[in-house]
Amino acid sequence: MRNELRFMSNALVYMVDEAKKETEASLRDLSSHGLSIKCDGYIDIEPNSPYVIAIIPEKETNLDKFKLEIESRWVKVNKFQMESGFSVIVPFDDKGFKDYLEYLAQKEKPETPQEAPGEGNEPLDITPSGT
Repeated sequence: MRNELRFMSNALVYMVDEAKKETEASLRDLSSHGLSIKCDGYIDIEPNSPYVIAIIPEKETNLDKFKLEIESRWVKVNKFQMESGFSVIVPFDDKGFKDYLEYLAQKEKPETPQEAPGEGNEPLDITPSGT
């Protein structure tokens, strides 16, 4: 189970299974040590087996695709979709992987709210008016 911060993503993923069948999927989330994907089709994924995937970041990122060597951890299958979780073993393109993680972190980073009057470090003046 991954305990680190996960970033939501809609990147396109291409995965090749052991039968050399390439399947398109969507990246659900990504962290520095793992990821999960979902797809409408079936991918033959063996537990604790290594795979190579190509991740194609969203167009607005202006980032190139990159590959990761991953290892399967879990698979959920229902009538309509399949989801699977993986550990990241080796980023083939460490820079592409890090750049995409940084992009997702910035995208999800909450904006700092503007301070309203009286919410800074200065003490509030609570003396009654007219005194």
